[in-house]
Amino acid sequence: MDVLCIGEVLFDVLEDGREFPGGAPANVAFHATALGAPSALVSRVGNDVRGERLRRWLADAGSETTNVQVAGGEPTGVVRVESAGGSPRYDIAAPAAWDFIEAAESALAAARAARTVVFGTLAQRHPRTRETLRLLVNEARAAGALAVCDLNLRPPFFDDEIALWSLRHCDALKLSAEELDTVSAMLGARGDAKALFGGLLREFGLRRGILTLGGDGARIEEDGATLEVPAAPAQVADTVGAGDAFCAVAAAALAAGRPLREAAPWCAKVASAVVSQPGATPILPPHLSAAVRDFLGR
Repeated sequence: MDVLCIGEVLFDVLEDGREFPGGAPANVAFHATALGAPSALVSRVGNDVRGERLRRWLADAGSETTNVQVAGGEPTGVVRVESAGGSPRYDIAAPAAWDFIEAAESALAAARAARTVVFGTLAQRHPRTRETLRLLVNEARAAGALAVCDLNLRPPFFDDEIALWSLRHCDALKLSAEELDTVSAMLGARGDAKALFGGLLREFGLRRGILTLGGDGARIEEDGATLEVPAAPAQVADTVGAGDAFCAVAAAALAAGRPLREAAPWCAKVASAVVSQPGATPILPPHLSAAVRDFLGR
């Protein structure tokens, strides 16, 4: 298993009523699989039509669904996405099936077999999934996996403890400029974005970090070196899922033993391809998929 993702799977419901499969960990698993990196998701859906559609969506993509559990009573997760000044705003229904992920033995086995494990803060909003996620992350790291935290702060579904635990239990951190401001305020840190980002990584002993900057690209810190990554040109349809696509390439690269500085241009190109189409997980252009697969050795 190259990439194991833990957390929410749900439907993004757009303002025009269209529904797209989503959830940051699910999106990462989808894209990593599409790029040839064997990937799986640990999550939970309702025993309902939406839940069946999500399991089929992942299975059709080639992602392992053994640990996408089916809940007895809770509904499949839904997020209503609204456009606010060019950036998406999310209304996340609670509770949802993914709030109650269980630490099944098969999930523990998957964690121990993973090369890279991806998690965020949103799935930690409920104590049940929080406990499961932390157990799986610790099991994966103890077995030698690299943990990638895509911070994914969604007010009001996080607090200082959740953010700090996540920062202390990852090997690579991905966050947005807005999330950097939030975490820096939490820690009482001041300075410009470059200083805050570097200081945050040093504070938590992190060798690798990705700061996404929207249309301005991204900044990558790796082993003390900084790389500015320009955004690839794109005709933007919507920006939902761009960060997840970036994260998927980065996680797959780390699983393949490739440094982030080499993966960065491919991360940007895949993110650009995603924003040029509606939804978080469109089919990537064949030539791009083939090129990324070749980079990953897949």
